[in-house]
Amino acid sequence: MNRDITINYSKSDLWWKTTLEDLWVTILEGGSNYWVDKIDYDKPEWADATHLKNGAHLAENFEVTIYHNGEYGDFDGEKREFTSEVAKVKTFDVIYDGIKLLSDDVKMIIMTNGDWDANDADHIFQLGVFGEVRYG
Repeated sequence: MNRDITINYSKSDLWWKTTLEDLWVTILEGGSNYWVDKIDYDKPEWADATHLKNGAHLAENFEVTIYHNGEYGDFDGEKREFTSEVAKVKTFDVIYDGIKLLSDDVKMIIMTNGDWDANDADHIFQLGVFGEVRYG
């Protein structure tokens, strides 16, 4: 007999800002850099990428462009420019959506302990971007 229990769990703004910052730093510094070619955003007032590592800014849910699955180089003697697939996501939504798609046991660990590694951060990011884990 299977009996499910549903738990609604709300986190504070501070928890989300801290979690966004922790996950994005992990994503940018190793969790996803094996498949992400570049991340770009259209905020001229933010000249550097430090805003992708600032929880308060990430919570503003601004749009970023993810370049992935890039190819470049010499193919059959023909030189090609670098080409990439593109996905547009929002900084808060991509993490929120990724967490929602995790298995219940992993979701519970992350939501209660804030315990994840680079692999977990990468899976959250891929789930948020693609709705599935495509790489690794």
